[in-house]
Order: sequence, then structure tokens, then C-alpha cells
Amino acid sequence: MSSQPAQTEGAATMSPPATSGRLRSNSIGVGHIVFFVVSAAAPLSAVVLGFPVVIGLGNGIGAPGAYIIATVILLLFAVGYTTMSRHIVNAGGFYTFVAQGLGRIAGLGAATLAVFSYTGLQAGMFGALGAYLNRLLEPIIGFSVPWWIYAIVGVSACLALGVREIKVGARILGVMLTLETSLILLLDVAILITGGASDDGPAGLSWEPFSPALVLSGSFGIAIVFAFAAFMGFEATTIYGEEAINPKRTVPRATYIAVTTMGIFYAVSIWLLINAYGVDVVVGVAQDDPEGLAANAIDGELGHLAFSLTNLMIVTSIFAALLAFHNTLARYMYALGRQKIFWSALGRTSRKHQTPFVACTAQALTAVAIIVAFAIVGADPYTEVFVWATGVGSVGVILLQTLASVAVFAFFRRSNVDKRLWNTVIAPVLAILGLGAMTVIALDNFDLLIGSSSALVMVAMSAVIILAVLVGVTRAVWLRHRAPTTYERIGSVTDGVEVEAVGF
Repeated sequence: MSSQPAQTEGAATMSPPATSGRLRSNSIGVGHIVFFVVSAAAPLSAVVLGFPVVIGLGNGIGAPGAYIIATVILLLFAVGYTTMSRHIVNAGGFYTFVAQGLGRIAGLGAATLAVFSYTGLQAGMFGALGAYLNRLLEPIIGFSVPWWIYAIVGVSACLALGVREIKVGARILGVMLTLETSLILLLDVAILITGGASDDGPAGLSWEPFSPALVLSGSFGIAIVFAFAAFMGFEATTIYGEEAINPKRTVPRATYIAVTTMGIFYAVSIWLLINAYGVDVVVGVAQDDPEGLAANAIDGELGHLAFSLTNLMIVTSIFAALLAFHNTLARYMYALGRQKIFWSALGRTSRKHQTPFVACTAQALTAVAIIVAFAIVGADPYTEVFVWATGVGSVGVILLQTLASVAVFAFFRRSNVDKRLWNTVIAPVLAILGLGAMTVIALDNFDLLIGSSSALVMVAMSAVIILAVLVGVTRAVWLRHRAPTTYERIGSVTDGVEVEAVGF
């Protein structure tokens, strides 16, 4: 029996059959998908939390170059990824892509790695939500509330929005994303006008941060890994293919817009933030007061009201990321349930909204269980929950992207659906090299990503990533021998499985 999902030469776009439990098609356009994927990256959080690390511990004032390099690598990946998305329309995302390119066993391993990685990213963000909400509300209500209570309220809000029609969540994310990016753009404009720390006005802005020698200086590995982490979630564009209007056009456009917009936003914003302090002092400020680097610049350039709003917008930024991750995880689980590879009920959709409400509920319950577990052991919501969980999740996603880039190359070698040299050979190979290097760098800086140099902690964290892959691989091998019909459905884009839609 073949270990590869069947392909048809010259096939048109492959998508699930019309079943009673399908997601609502033709529901969202380019803008909606961009809101989902950019919100997952939490731009304001990337500026407030990520920029100080890249400047203070990474390549110093050469930081803008790290974001440019990350953008180029991801755009190269997007070429083959979006080309393949024109032929594979499925809510399974990386899972389906890897299965179609590298076979069912690798595909199911990628599926469980994806669920684990995004669960880690989401768990970490719930820790951050609890910590920042408590910091925001304690002065107002007069007492401290345990972080995990805020986190569980956040889970409930994500579930309530996740089971509604997908446009509802997209609109809310659109508002939140507009608010947080507007704040940073206002800061950027203010620095451009005043010239930052320079007394010479805009003409005094330094272009030194873009010097190749400075970009590759210092701890470049730390800088590029954290710059890369600022794009987490962009690849989820394909997950919304079944719900998109004209997915063969919408998904590629949304992917390119998301990556390019984030890349320009990050590179320009960190360049201007460096200039706000001055190239001679900004590294020291980032090292001595990382939490205040962006906040103090906002206070100085935009005034205390904008500074006060920053704490509120960080909370909304984190929640926007959580909602985006919730939708991503729910659709991975839905794809696996629809194919009856794991619990088949996960493949059910609500009859009214046509959303994967069972997968949304299961995902929310999983999040609550993780939050409660961290609360029981007394983990700090930021230094342990946020740093550990997002660190491990980030490494998992980088590994997943590398695997997907190999799968894209393999897919076009095995099929005749597209013969364009740049789209199917050159760009995918360059993406494999770039993402492969990213994987090596991420593993080399694993201690910084998880915030611990303890050998025991690093071994434990590495083990759970490997275990996540092995769960899927073992399940696939078991199905191949014990349930061949189910095994044949792994990574299928024509599931052929009727799933129940319920009246919710």
C-alpha cells in the first residue's frame, strides 16, 4: 500500500466534497485572512516585548536587518507554499501539505507537531494575558486577581467568538489590529518628524542600522530567531482556504500581503525606535530597561495619554493573538476529526454558523487544563508560562515550516500540476536552505528561547517536541496496519467522509 496520498496529474484545485459538516465557504476575503494571521503575530507585543531582546541581546543597532532577512526567507517560502495552495485547499494547513508532499506518516507527525506547537504558543499567551490584565486592573479595582482567572476568562471569550460565524471574529480582530498598529505608526511618524534623539530633525536620522556589517554583528543568532518569531502565525493563511472567497487567489494574496506588511512594519519601526534613543545609547537602554524601551519612547514622543493606552492595547494585542491561535488550532483539530483519524466528533460543525464548534470546545478545554496545571504548580505567568511555552512553541513552528518547505519541493517533483522553475524549484530550494539554517540557529539558542540554561529543563523541553512528532508517527503506523481505510484518509483533500452538522 502506498505511503503517499494519491495525486492526479494536471489536477484542478482539490477540496473536500460537499458534506453536511463543511465549513462555511465563500465567507472571508483577503482582508479577513490578513487580520487573522497578522493578529496571531501580535505586532504591538512584538514591539514591546521582542524589540528589546533583539537590540539588547542580539545584533544591537543592526536589528532592522534581522527583520529584513526573516522577511526575505519567509517570502521565498511563500512562493512555493502559495503555489501549492492553488492545488490544495484544505483546513489542515501544514498537516495536509506535508502529507501530500512527504507521505501520510510524515503528515500525521506534522499534524501532532502543529497542534502541540500552537497549543504551546497559545498557552504562553494566556500566561501573558493574565499577567498584563492583572497589572492593568489592579490599580483600578484595588486588589490583585490570580492570573489564571483572567486566563480562563480569556479562554471563554475565545470560545464564544470561535463558534460564531468566522466573519465576527475577523471583524473584532480587524478593530484590535488597527488600534495597536496605529499606536506604533503614530510613534513612527513622530520620530520621523522630530528626528528622534538627533538635534538635526529628520535629516539627522541614522541609516547606520542597515549596514551589513552591523546586521551580522553581535549575537546575530539571537536576533534572527526573535525576529523570525515575530511572524508566527502567518502560515495559517492556507487553513482558511475552505472558507475563503476564491481561495486560489485569496490565500496567496493574503500570504504575501501579511508577510510583506509585517516585514516592513517591523524593520521600519525598530529602525525608528533605535533613532528615538540614538545609535550610541539604545543598546544600553535595551539591556538596562527592556520593559521601558518602547513604552518610554511612546511617552516621550506621543505623551502620557498614549503611554497609558499602551498597557490596554498590549492586552488587546495579546487577546487578538489568542483568538487567532484558537481558530488555527480548531481547524487543525477539525481536519483530523473530519478524516476520523482521531476523535471523529471533532469534525462536526454547527448547522447555523458552519464553524467547527466541537473542535473549538475541545481546544478551549485543553487550554483550561494547561492553565490549571500551571496554576497548581505555582508557575509565574510571565517568566515561566509565557517564556517557556512560547519558546517551545516557536521552535516547533520553525521545525514545522522547515518540514513544509521540503514537502512543497517534493510535491512538485511528484506531480505535473505546475512546472514553473522559480515557483516549484528555485524558490522552494532557497526556502529549504533558509529555514534549515533557522532551525539550526533556533536549536543553538534554545536556552534563550525557553528562558532557562538548565540542562534538565532544556532536555525536558526538547523531549516534548520529539514526543509530539512521535505521537502522530506512531498513530499513522498503527493505522496503516490496523485500519488501512482510515490510514488512506491521512492528509486527503477529498476526505469522502460524511460528518454530522448539528443545530447550533
